[in-house]
Amino acid sequence: MSQTNDNNLYRIITKATAIFGGVQVVSIICSVIRTKVVAVLLGSVGMGVIGLYNNAIETITTLTGLGIRNSSVREISEAYSGKEPNEISRIVTVVRRWSWFVGLLGAVVLIALAPLLSKWTFGDNDHIWGFVLLSCTLLFKALTSGEQAVLQGTKQLRRLAHSSVYGSIAALVVSLPLYYFFGVDGIVPSLILYSAATLVATLFYKDRQIKTSEITIKETAQQGREMIVLGVFLTISSFITTLFSYIFSAYLNACSGEAEVGHYQAGYTLMNKYVGLLFTAMAMEYYPRLAGVAKDNNLLSQYVGRQVEIMQLMLAPIIAIFIVLHPFMVRLLYTADFYAINDYLLLAIQGISFKAISWAIGFVLLAKGSGKLYFFTELTSDVITLGLNIIGYHYWGLAGVGASYTIGFVLYLAVVYIVCRRYYNIKPGLKAWIATAATTLVAITTFICYIHLRWMAWGITIATIIISAATLYKKLKKE
Repeated sequence: MSQTNDNNLYRIITKATAIFGGVQVVSIICSVIRTKVVAVLLGSVGMGVIGLYNNAIETITTLTGLGIRNSSVREISEAYSGKEPNEISRIVTVVRRWSWFVGLLGAVVLIALAPLLSKWTFGDNDHIWGFVLLSCTLLFKALTSGEQAVLQGTKQLRRLAHSSVYGSIAALVVSLPLYYFFGVDGIVPSLILYSAATLVATLFYKDRQIKTSEITIKETAQQGREMIVLGVFLTISSFITTLFSYIFSAYLNACSGEAEVGHYQAGYTLMNKYVGLLFTAMAMEYYPRLAGVAKDNNLLSQYVGRQVEIMQLMLAPIIAIFIVLHPFMVRLLYTADFYAINDYLLLAIQGISFKAISWAIGFVLLAKGSGKLYFFTELTSDVITLGLNIIGYHYWGLAGVGASYTIGFVLYLAVVYIVCRRYYNIKPGLKAWIATAATTLVAITTFICYIHLRWMAWGITIATIIISAATLYKKLKKE
């Protein structure tokens, strides 16, 4: 890859990150407001109830979704790279039809399992109708994911960004008042309206220029065969991930009650939704770009390496800022009761740099359509994570769970790197490893200084911001 192309790639990555980073900021602001209201009006118990509902719903969604969201992006990206309008039309038609199917399937399954889910999740039969009513959210989510996959696969990033932004705002406006007027009883209708508003915004920005292809149901099944095969592996692996998360939440609920589940959910959300916004922002452009060059292993390695470099440059100051400001963030987002998660946050944030590089490498398996290898790496990671979480909580409480978060990503990096290196000769390159080491060093030193010399932690944070910004600017401007 030439120096000019290298710099163009840096610009592409940074531009896409800026677009979807802005989307994530808006989404986070809406989420902060929503979470704050829930924390104040319903407390940690209300947070726990919402977390248990969401975990159960996500488990069913993952089980019945057949991995359509990710596998379809790959298929659409390949067709779009070939610039074949008829093939794009066929793939999009298949994706939309399968979205209806998996959405209705999920709704039926949730209704059928409502009595068992109420008993297993809450230990009583009082929440059966809650699960029944929430069944419609699975259809809403499936249709939303299908249209988002079309926009992402055809690289209509601005349209996708607009649908996400207005969807978040609309979902907040229509769902928030229910918590104020109905308290805990407003949780179920609020979750329904939230997913419905997101769907409406997505449908408003859907691509109507792609014509529906006149294909039969049989042809729809045949056309989507490869997509579904990969999707099944994604479904199984995602289901196991969600199931293990559900099991751990149920374990916490049995050991310490719904309040502890609420604490854990709050900490986990901070790590994966707020700190992890960069991953979501970059994935929107990164995944279809990889899928478009999936047959060229050398180009894949270069794309992975550049992605890691930019990610670590952006993550280093974010990690440092998070460490010195995490008590303020907890107080802003939740209440003083949630200071119990501070130790969890300080230990979990140490694993973000490892998550970044393993995340970038792991996408190669999706771009390649390697369902079996992807399933193997994810299953290995899930088993390790669940075991570490239980051991960590048993001996050290939530702080132990934070440490297991970091250790889990270190081990996952080892697994996914070995697999991708062996089967596809993927090598991120020396610069990517140096960037990862630098970000890890920033995280460790800032953490140590925060504990012992807080003023020095602030100094490291300021220096990291300046160095990262200057380095990124240099990469973008160099010709």
